[in-house]
Amino acid sequence: MRLFAYFLLLLAVLCPAMKAEAQSAWQKEWETALAAAEREGEVGIAGPPGDAFREVITGFTKQYPKIKVELLGGRGGDKVARILRERQANVYGWDLYISGPTSALAAFKPVGALDALKPALILPEVKNDKEWIGGFDAGWADLEKKLFYAFGGTLSGDNIYVNRDLVSANEIKSARDLLDPKWTGKIIIQDPRVEGKGLTDILVMSLAYGDELVTKLLRDQKLTVTHDRRQLVEWLVRGRYPIALGLNEYVLIHFQKQGAGKNIAAVEDPKTIVYWASGSSGIGLFNRAPHPNAAKIYINWLLSRSGQIDWVKTQTNSRRADVPPAEPNSAMKPGRSYRNVQAEDMIPQRRRIQQIASELLQ
Repeated sequence: MRLFAYFLLLLAVLCPAMKAEAQSAWQKEWETALAAAEREGEVGIAGPPGDAFREVITGFTKQYPKIKVELLGGRGGDKVARILRERQANVYGWDLYISGPTSALAAFKPVGALDALKPALILPEVKNDKEWIGGFDAGWADLEKKLFYAFGGTLSGDNIYVNRDLVSANEIKSARDLLDPKWTGKIIIQDPRVEGKGLTDILVMSLAYGDELVTKLLRDQKLTVTHDRRQLVEWLVRGRYPIALGLNEYVLIHFQKQGAGKNIAAVEDPKTIVYWASGSSGIGLFNRAPHPNAAKIYINWLLSRSGQIDWVKTQTNSRRADVPPAEPNSAMKPGRSYRNVQAEDMIPQRRRIQQIASELLQ
């Protein structure tokens, strides 16, 4: 009995000490990384285009004023091509890639350009399962669950956008309604033959309804195809086309801030709401990063509650359970299972849909 009492007393003494030691270990690692990052003075990020992401950068530099951010914006394909050319010439100018997982994993993983992210995660709140919808590991986009992390995303139940001045709520309730002959020649889509929102939306329709629907839509409905995201939104807002697929929400929000586009609504399709797309809300760490410590600080900040509160200002929902969604109607719900259509295991299906679209669209 005395031995047992002694054991309990020993635990009471040691447990707080062990907890304090663990706490001081991560704090020491953080302080060391932060000091080194401030000496490096900057972090190079290849990230999404537009002013919304620049606001996120501002949030970081306010918290860490000694670390400036050099940003390479623009279209994903252009960024990927430039970075691959630079690396082939032994130029390693970028630390982080923030964008959709598909292009990153398809382009950078085969050439070994990405380092494992987990060793860069320092803050306990970043790795805490309770802080993430579906748990932390649900965000990994690569098969090995170590190279590319999707920290945000939107349910794909709203992949059809309509001009409510021209399309009533009862006319289109799901993707099946797009096959009505009265919509022939009245649908605009971001090109699904290349990576982007148009491809993602068609993929989701295929997963929910099968290839037959997708084939009929692409073959029979005389879709107008565009690469210009702004043009797509503008033509929908002006009523040139009453229906749009592959619409970029950032561009629509820009129009709405200027007082236009209030007549645009998403069609919430219950069959597609089990799928989600991370959009540009993914992050990977380049190997041979020129500013490895600054990259660590940025990764941890971005995945923290503070960083994700800034991220949702881009009108993209966070996967963090403690961050209010920017768009509640398209937010993932705790306790439910979803599938990321931009994850690496979906790349074969994406390529298949690209092939179908290439054969049917002229």
